[in-house]
Order: sequence, then structure tokens, then C-alpha cells
Amino acid sequence: MMPRLRVGMYATVGPRCGIADYSRSLAGALAQHADVTIVPLRPGSLNPLRTLVASLRLSRQDIAHVQHTYSFFGVDPLTYTLFLRLLVSRSRAPLVLTAHTVRDPGPVRYAGGLGSRLANRLDAPAWIDRETFSRPKAVIVHAAYHRDRLVARGVPAERVHVIPPGIPPRIPVDPSEIAAFRDRFALRPGHPVIGVFGFLEASKRVETLLEAVAALDGRPTLLLAGGPRLPSHEAFRHTLRQRAAEHGMAERLVITGYLEAATVPVALEAMDIVVVPYATDHGMSYSLHLALGQWRPVVATDLPTLREVQARGECLRLVPPADGAAWQETLAQLLSSGSEHARLVTSARAYAAREGLETAALRTVATYRAVREVAR
Repeated sequence: MMPRLRVGMYATVGPRCGIADYSRSLAGALAQHADVTIVPLRPGSLNPLRTLVASLRLSRQDIAHVQHTYSFFGVDPLTYTLFLRLLVSRSRAPLVLTAHTVRDPGPVRYAGGLGSRLANRLDAPAWIDRETFSRPKAVIVHAAYHRDRLVARGVPAERVHVIPPGIPPRIPVDPSEIAAFRDRFALRPGHPVIGVFGFLEASKRVETLLEAVAALDGRPTLLLAGGPRLPSHEAFRHTLRQRAAEHGMAERLVITGYLEAATVPVALEAMDIVVVPYATDHGMSYSLHLALGQWRPVVATDLPTLREVQARGECLRLVPPADGAAWQETLAQLLSSGSEHARLVTSARAYAAREGLETAALRTVATYRAVREVAR
């Protein structure tokens, strides 16, 4: 029998963060196979001492697993590079990094003032595009598209492991909870609800979706179950309100604001159709996987990362991101076709059973063991 691995997982732990939620869920599933210690990562409050303490705690484990997205490690290329280089240089355990986002390559050198010159001296462009992913013993990505993007910029292919996000188990929702939620947000009886779950920001194609919903028969409601994540995103809420008024949707646009975790399954089940209107292919939507975990019918933007989900499970309807007519046509078909609606629900349920958190945990442990063996 193989000994249990000791894993230090460097991850965000606060509310209002999908990666923090996913990391907690994955750690819970991993606990069946390894001893996992969460080492808190607190974006916005990083300092060298905290980073050194974190690296020390990670070094005591058999594996150090860093949950990475760019904004976790600084607000600009210079601070990002300083903190990540410090963490990597001081951690003694074999390093595994999950790249939740993989952006397009940036410039070879930054133009600008003193900050840019210092960033260039520290090789920040190389760290952001390549070294972040070349230094770990293994990099976990959620899509083959991201693996290919990393390999194309020089990351060794054998170090990049594709592990799709694990689907969380369905949480049963009582009909009375759905009724109470609809009353709370004045969702009109007898009218369809088309919903989006997640943070409200301009990088999503919500304006295109709003126009498509406005043109549908039956006067459906557009439910945005979430709110701005940052103060800088607040202006987008006002923009949407204006657009809704222009399209005669003022009374049919509902923005809930941040929802507590216990309310999320209720909100998803209050939606007749869940929409994932992502506009970029940098990451893999955690909101999508929550919706599939609740067995909801999902319409999503036709992006390379989401095509991979569709290829595995045929559990989505994909629509070109900026094609308002295609959004309208697809939503109208789903609202009128009970059989297609039911097919998506069945496909989501089957995909959730096959690609659950336990499956992701087993694949992750296999990566840990491979890294540990190489390190020996």
C-alpha cells in the first residue's frame, strides 16, 4: 500500500472567489487519498514575510501545490515577479502549479518608466509568459487548449497535465426554496427565466445576451445572479441598466448582487436556462461547472475551452460570442422545445457523474505521485 502523501495547497480562502471555492472542494475530495494542508494565499495583502512563511509551510510537505492565477501575485508585472520568484526560490518541496488562467503571450520587454525598467531587469516578461510554468515540476491546466498554449511558448510538454475541473455534487433544492427565491427577487410567475451566475464584468457578453433576450417572445426575465467583484466593475452594472431601459427590459433585468454559497443552487434551479457568456479563452468557467453539477441546461459561448467540455459530454449548446441573432435563435428553440431542454439536463447529469470531484482528485493524486517519483 502506498503511503499517504502530505500536500500543502497554497490557495485563496476568502469568499467571492471561484478558485477558492474550487480549491476547497478539491481539497475535500483529495482528503480521501492524501493529507492536505491549506496554506492561505491572500491577494491584495502580499508581503515578503508572508510569502516566506508560506514557502516554509509548503516546504514541510511532500508536494507543494500552488493554485495560480495572475492577479493572486501582484497588481503589476514587477510585484508579480517579485512575489512569485520569492515563493518558488524558497519552497523546497516539489512544486505543482494549477494554471487556472493562461493568457496570450505578452511583450518581450515592457515600455515605460522606472517600474517597467525594473520589471525588465527581473525578467518579468519571461516570468509571466514562461518561467511561471517552466519552474514547477508539473503544471495542471483545465483544457488541452491551455496545454498547447504553454507548450508553444517553451514549457516542456511532459510537465503539463490536463485535468478538467471536477464537477461538484448536486445539492438538492426544495421547491419552496425556489418559490421563496423568486418572490425575493420579484421573478414573475409564468415567465421564463434566463440566468447568468457569476461576477458581473464587461469581459462577459452580457450586453449581447440582453439584446437577444429582449427580442424573445414570452417576455422572459434576464436574471444576473451575482454582482460586481471590484469597485471598477460597478460602472458596468449602470451600463446594463441603461441598455435594459433602451430595449424595454427595465422591469425584466434582475441583478441580485453577491449570493451566499447556500443560495447559489437555489438561484441556478430558478433559471429555466443557464447562460455562460464568456468572451475570452483565458480560463475555464467555474460557474459553468456549478451549473452542470445542478444538472441545468446550459448555453455557452463557442470558445476553444468550452468546445472541449462539449466534446466530452455533449452537455452544452454553443453560440458564437458576438452573434446576437444566434443567441436569440438558440434561446428561443430551448424555450419552445421540451425535448432539447430535457436532453441537456440528462447530458449534464451524466457528465457530472463521470467528471466529478473524485475523478479530478484521482487524476491530481496521480500527478502528485509522478512528481514525487521524479523528485526522488
